[in-house]
Parts: sequence; C-alpha cells; structure tokens
Amino acid sequence: MVRKRKKVERRKEVEDKSIWFQYFHSIRTVCPWSYTSYLEGKIKIIPFDRELMKLTETNWAQQPWDALVYMVDDLTLDEIDDIVAQQNDCQEKCEYLWSHPTFTKGGNNQAPYPIIIQQDRAKLMELRYAKTMDSQTKAKN
Repeated sequence: MVRKRKKVERRKEVEDKSIWFQYFHSIRTVCPWSYTSYLEGKIKIIPFDRELMKLTETNWAQQPWDALVYMVDDLTLDEIDDIVAQQNDCQEKCEYLWSHPTFTKGGNNQAPYPIIIQQDRAKLMELRYAKTMDSQTKAKN
C-alpha cells in the first residue's frame, strides 16, 4: 500500500511539472522570460497564502526567485482580481498578475489553475521595455 501511494504522489508531481512546462511554453510569445525562468528553476509554484505573499514582498530582495506562482483554490475570480489590484496599488516592490482557466482576454494564455503571480516590478518593467525596444528596432528594419 505505501509503495502505491508514493507512486501516485510522484506521478502527480510529474504531471504537475508537465502541465506547468506546457503552460510556460505556451505563453512564451507574450511572456518569453517566464519560460526561461521556469526552465532554470527560478519560478516557485506554491499554494496561496496571503501572509506569506506579504512577507515575501517585504523581503523581496532576498528572494532567489524570478517569480512566485500562488495556486489559488478557495477564491473567486473577482476576489483574486481584487487582491491583485490592491497589492499593485499599495506597494512598489512587486508586480502582481493573475490568471484563471476560465478567463481569457482572447489570447488563450490562461493558466491551467487559478493563480496569482508575484514578481519584481522593476525587473518586469525592464524586461517589458527591452521587448518594446526590440520590437521597435525590428519594425524599423
């Protein structure tokens, strides 16, 4: 019995890694750095904990991650949106985004589970600026 349980747990871990690999691969056109970060082990996927999220934000400079992905299982889409909006308005260290499997803005880039993404705001702005400049340079040529 114990062996079977361990096999099931391991299978779930592999399945989840496969799902996340597919997800980050699928969004690389809109967020190319996330795929690279995931491959390099710089994205940590954990259950949502509001207190941990705030503590992580306070100590962001000490974090080894490019992003934390919080899997949310007990909040509505509106509640997730409210948390993200509030966190983005009340501080400047981190940028918060969310994704939900039932919501898309037309690109079908939604995550396989409801998530809140926490990442370094300055780094994200730098990456976005570099992508914009690269696109403008390619358009001129």
